[in-house]
Amino acid sequence: MIGALEGIRVLDFSQMMMGPWATQLLGDLGADIIKVERPKVGEWERGLETMGQLLEGDSPFFLAMNRNKRSLAIDLKHPQSRAIIETLAAEVDVVVENFRPGVLDRLGYGYERLSEINPRLIYCAASGYGSTGPYARRPGQDLLIQALSGMAAHSGRASDPPTPAGTAICDAMASMMVACGILAALQARTHTGRGQKVEVDLLSTAIAVQCQEAVAYLNGLPRWERSEAGIAQAWLGAPYGIYPTCDGHLALAMNSLGVLGELLHLPEVAAYEGDPHRAYSDRDRIKRLLETRLRERRTGEWLELLATRDVWCGEVKDFEGVFSDPQVVAREIVTTVKHPRIGELKLIRAPIVFSETPATVRRPPPLVGEHNAEILRELGYDETAQARLGAEGVF
Repeated sequence: MIGALEGIRVLDFSQMMMGPWATQLLGDLGADIIKVERPKVGEWERGLETMGQLLEGDSPFFLAMNRNKRSLAIDLKHPQSRAIIETLAAEVDVVVENFRPGVLDRLGYGYERLSEINPRLIYCAASGYGSTGPYARRPGQDLLIQALSGMAAHSGRASDPPTPAGTAICDAMASMMVACGILAALQARTHTGRGQKVEVDLLSTAIAVQCQEAVAYLNGLPRWERSEAGIAQAWLGAPYGIYPTCDGHLALAMNSLGVLGELLHLPEVAAYEGDPHRAYSDRDRIKRLLETRLRERRTGEWLELLATRDVWCGEVKDFEGVFSDPQVVAREIVTTVKHPRIGELKLIRAPIVFSETPATVRRPPPLVGEHNAEILRELGYDETAQARLGAEGVF
């Protein structure tokens, strides 16, 4: 089947998650992704150990975000590399990079130069803080952004230190903004015939992700504080949070305290129904009452009971539970691809389903420079020319 982005070509200079996860999604949707890497060692994340280990020489983090790409490993600082990159820039639709602002400009591969070569080019520059402002040259990384954006300060109990999320949520959201921005610019090009520069930064994205809370704060609602009992979000009241049961944990979202009090035989909880101000003020008391009751039975029993009144709840699972969950299995969220070193490699499919142009996994994550010969041949470099480039240290 033809992918939604069949015929779109992307030159991808990006590393880590912000950028690579976005270009992987574009690749899943049918685009041809040419990933530019350092010779021999590849991009930085290939060597990022996970729990002190790599998976047959590559980081699982790299493998998670680089399928459906072809690897071109060249030294961007080598003078002979410029002709290769400029030839590619003339042919591709999109360039993606997430270096600190100015790095590719100094190498001669910035937006101004490449858009001269190809006025239809979409050039997406992703960074920590954007191209202007006092932080523009600072290192941007997910934990730093969670800290600076206020995200970490609002998680956990009041007695806990600021608590970051358990995954790179800022990188992930910014990566989706990269994909969104590129797709919007491609659509705009169908009307104007021109490309443009797209900028996405981690800090802006992290603040935008908190738009609900930010709007409450900016418009004068009372300051909120984290709860002592562990309400999951500082700006909400009970029962929102995680509760221990006798064999695990249960999550309760926004729910009627009247219904919960009735089902759990807690009239003191039900008495808060219809009085949101008091329920918020007493949220720690309510949570502890619920905790005491929910510890009395197994998670499965509570889920069955709460389902009788459509209470918003769910079991808290680790990955062992997640990937045996019948819904996860039914939706085929895990997919596999054959990797040249690892063999069968399990990956997470694109979280979008199309009826006519489905996302597909056509290539495993590439080895470093695996497609050098193929890509250079497409650009008109015969075996003799490629051998000369190799001898000169281009790759």
